[in-house]
Amino acid sequence: MPQAFLPRLFRRLFAKKLPSTGEMEAYGAAGEETIYRKLRESFDCVIRNVIIPHGEGYLEKDFLVVQNGIPLVVEVKNWKGMISASLTGDRFFQEKADGTRKDLNSPVRTTARFLTAMKGFYGLSERPLGMVVFADPECDIDLPPESEGIALVTGSQMISAVRSMIKNAPSPAEPFDSARALHCTRLYAGDNRSFCKGMVTDAEIPCFTLSGEAAALNPLYLRYISVDHGLSRDKLTVTFVNDASAIFYNYTSSLTLHCLDGSILRVALSRLDTVVF
Repeated sequence: MPQAFLPRLFRRLFAKKLPSTGEMEAYGAAGEETIYRKLRESFDCVIRNVIIPHGEGYLEKDFLVVQNGIPLVVEVKNWKGMISASLTGDRFFQEKADGTRKDLNSPVRTTARFLTAMKGFYGLSERPLGMVVFADPECDIDLPPESEGIALVTGSQMISAVRSMIKNAPSPAEPFDSARALHCTRLYAGDNRSFCKGMVTDAEIPCFTLSGEAAALNPLYLRYISVDHGLSRDKLTVTFVNDASAIFYNYTSSLTLHCLDGSILRVALSRLDTVVF
């Protein structure tokens, strides 16, 4: 049974808050979430927030699709307007309908760097496939079909392009094991603008059913946890990787997070609004 009410309430009220990392992200950015749903509907294995150790830090990309043992990395840009690039491909340009023009870093260069690091980290014989997707429906691209071996597509072109790339790729000498892929869990709190990320190392997350029976959630099988806060316990709406969902309850549970700066944090679920695995 759960512990006594007053000690439990004290621990919840004074639980460790989500640390301030200086990073601000809005949860559920429409473009990335739409792309994730499309990929999940079409492919067996889609992993989000994939990372590769690099130097003293990490490189990160939005998605990794693994199909027939072939890995394909997807970077999503939710840019509006007309998108073009310099002749050398090192700069991208965004021109909005109101005439605003922006000079942007090349997502091709960052994706190429990630693919090279991934090849070395996993000891792959070939560099993984790569793609940059311009997800916003109000985006037009004046770009070549690929740059530096990385496909450049709109959201409507993505699924057919992924299928074509995987179909035409040579069979790997050793199929990529998706269980080896490192990926971040993202934690959001307050107004969904307090944010940090890292690798959750807990083998299970303890919680309770409505009837008070103890339960344990394996982070490997989770997509989301949405937290509705109560005085002495929180309601957890859990979505699993197979899209099934269930309701559990949390009293004093916390997550062990290995952050990308090397620090280790214990963050109380009672201080979070959303966890994206």
